[in-house]
Amino acid sequence: MNMTRTAGSSTRRRVKRTPATLALVGALFAVGATMAPSASAAVPYTDIHLTAHHNVGVYEEPTSVSWKTAPDVIAPYGYVTADCWKRGQTIDNMGNVWYHVFQEHYTNGSVQNQYGYVYGAYADGNATFHNKTIVECPW
Repeated sequence: MNMTRTAGSSTRRRVKRTPATLALVGALFAVGATMAPSASAAVPYTDIHLTAHHNVGVYEEPTSVSWKTAPDVIAPYGYVTADCWKRGQTIDNMGNVWYHVFQEHYTNGSVQNQYGYVYGAYADGNATFHNKTIVECPW
């Protein structure tokens, strides 16, 4: 390595810019860029208005026999905010899609932030699932 020293400066190392060095730097940059989080990797979420003319319960698991985590959300003006869907109990032969919700919006204007599941068929006839607005829950 070449070492240079000028008056009033510290010792600096000079690295030759050979094709191999440039290739290594480029490869390291490419690896770093692929490891960086991207906005597209974020889980999307959406508001689901109760358009199926049915009230929905908010359950701890995707089944109606589990505990409720929040009061029922009343149609047609209540809605929930969901981030993914999961397979669960089938009710009235209307499918097994449940939405994972984290926010409940009530007809009186109040909002609760309780995690739980609502039955997709009762919420919006599974429209959010069929439109692929949200992804399958990773758990």
